[in-house]
Parts: sequence; structure tokens; C-alpha cells
Amino acid sequence: MTSAKVFEPNLENLTKNQYGNNHLTKFIHASDIHLGSHQYRNDYRANDFIFAFEEILSIAVIHRVDFLLLGGDVFTSLEMLPGKLTKIVNLLTNFKKVTKNQILIIAIEGNHDIRKFSRGQKFKQRGQSWLKLLASLGLIILLDADVDLPSDEIFKEYDFKTRKGGKIRIKDVIIYGTRYLGQNPVEYLLKLKDGIEKDDDLFHILLQHFGIKGQMEQVPGVDYRRIQILKNRVNYLALGHFHLQFILDDWIFNPGSSEASCSSDFSFKRGVFLVTITKNDSYTKCVNKIRLTNRTSRWEHIYFKTEFSKKEKMYEYIIQKLKKSFDLDKNLNKKSFNIQTPVLFLVLKGKKPFYRCKIDKKELTQIICENLPVVDVRIYQKFSDFLKTLDTFF
Repeated sequence: MTSAKVFEPNLENLTKNQYGNNHLTKFIHASDIHLGSHQYRNDYRANDFIFAFEEILSIAVIHRVDFLLLGGDVFTSLEMLPGKLTKIVNLLTNFKKVTKNQILIIAIEGNHDIRKFSRGQKFKQRGQSWLKLLASLGLIILLDADVDLPSDEIFKEYDFKTRKGGKIRIKDVIIYGTRYLGQNPVEYLLKLKDGIEKDDDLFHILLQHFGIKGQMEQVPGVDYRRIQILKNRVNYLALGHFHLQFILDDWIFNPGSSEASCSSDFSFKRGVFLVTITKNDSYTKCVNKIRLTNRTSRWEHIYFKTEFSKKEKMYEYIIQKLKKSFDLDKNLNKKSFNIQTPVLFLVLKGKKPFYRCKIDKKELTQIICENLPVVDVRIYQKFSDFLKTLDTFF
């Protein structure tokens, strides 16, 4: 079985006669794409992240934008299978060709982009990331600034020869950007503000990778009050980091992740922003939310009324319950393994099976995938040792 492509527009036809209005600027703001993620060690899921990126590129062409912003965590780590990296390079090479290099991709490094492993430590020595490789190939523009320099020197104009710089102008928009500045970037905010030119009559975008406190429960972030110092210099604060989409006071924008990198992400509002900037006497912006065509998920809860003593009987019971539940969904194509084929989150409750009937998650996952239209299964055991019927005591 192979994963099916979900989005195959004719890019060549879409790129004709789309540029030239200097009073109108359009861009896509995306983030946290997590390319290279091999979620659950499942190849379907690994490809889903690439398909999401492919769809973002296609949306950029369909809506005839001037540039595409990537707010960090474009890759999930430096751990990457060669075949997956080749697909990504080919996608970007084709994108550059069919758009005649008219849509620039502007990115910054997030914390995941510099991780050695997807859940491991960051490299102490900077200078290594897949984004830097893509920039060296001329496929993206990677912005960064030297925050140790004086404020008026930190954002250098992007140089297409050296492929380095901290700001770039496109039409009447100027984009400033830095790499991930740590979990508490507050100490740099004043310097970033002072480094942004105030009275240049341009629309200012600052591309950053950090979260805002209070936007996600029990997830640390920067206090909104500390960010206010940027407001008189920044028209559009383009964020990445939090996987949940949010907009604050019409100047702070976080699109959320492009795919679900954990179980909670499946329930989040996520996607990309399509932004239109119009210049008349002043600048006005229109921000539209676009939801991507992502892999679906479903939760199932199965309750054990008896203590199973034989694993085969227990597995048979689980499959029987799941088949009954899935049959209620008439829209599910049992023979199709496209993007609509879900990841199943299975919660097992009730009486705990006997020890000799211990569940082998890998084995049960394989059995479920062979019998039901799912691409993977995550199994959660919530059994209780205290569930006893009254007749036990008589």
C-alpha cells in the first residue's frame, strides 16, 4: 500500500499573469511543518507532513502570493531519512521552476530545526540545520540577525550572493527575522525593536519563533505585556512555535502547525494564514484562515466487563467492538488508504485482564490495522483493579 497524494494542482498553468500590482502584497504565513517527522514510526504519517508542505506550496501558487513565510520548526530535527530529504528538495526545486522564482520562501530556524534528534538535545555548535542546506542551494531565504551587535547593526540587508541577512524588502513590505532565541527571548525584544527602522513608510513584519503565555494551557510562553514594546514598530508579528492557531489584537499571528505532531494536535485549529496588504493613504491588512487537508483521527473507548484470561478472546472482543463502531460510519471507505483513513486512538477501560493476558501493543496494533481501515493505532490502557460486582462479596 502507498500513501495517496491529496493535492496535485497544475502549477505551470497557475503561475501565468499573476504578478505586477505594487499596491497589493499577498503572502502565506505557515509554521511548524515538522518535515522529517516519522510519527509512530509509520510511513503514512511521515509522508503526511510532506503532503502538508506540498499543499502549502500549492496554496501559495493558487492565491498568487508574493512570498511565503515559514516561522520555524520547518524540520522536526536533524534526523532525516535521505529519501524524505530528496522529496523535499525536489518539491522546492519544482516550486522555484514553475513559479519562475517569483514567490520567495522566507524562513527562520525554530528550536526543532537545530535538534539532533526529534526528542533529543540541541546542537551546541550552531551552523547545522537542513534550512541552512536549503538556503545554500538557493531554494529558500533564511533570515537571521546577530543579536550581540548594536541595535542599528543587527538586521543586515539580505545578500543573495552570500545568502545571509536579517531583513528583506518585497514591494512595500519589509520582513525582519531571527533564529529561535530560546524559551525566554524577552531580553532581546528591546534590541529587536530598536533595530527595526521606524519611519520608512513600509509595512513591517517580524518573523519570530516563540509562544505567548496563556494561549496554550500549561505551556510556558512570553508574557504578552512584555511584547507590547514591539507594537509601534511591527505591523505584523509572524510567530511559530505553538501548534494551536491564534490571533492577538490584530497584530500578532500564529498559524499553528501544518500537521498533527501529537494526539492533542488533532483537535487544534491549525493551518495557514493568507494575508493581503493594501497600500492607499495607509496600510490595511486582510487575514484569511486556510485549513489544510490533514490526516483525520478518531477515538474509540472499549469497556471490559469481564477479566479476560485468554489473549485471543480479548483481541477478538476488541476487533468485534471496533468493527461494530466503524460500521456506523457509512462514509468510511474500508479499502481506501488515502488521507481520510484515520489514526485510531484506542482507550481500553474496565476490568484489568489477567497477567498472562497482558496486551502486546505492537501485536494488537497490527491486528487492528489488518482488520480495520486505519493507518495506525495508539493504545491507552486505563484498566482498574477495583471494579468488582456485588456478588463477589456474597
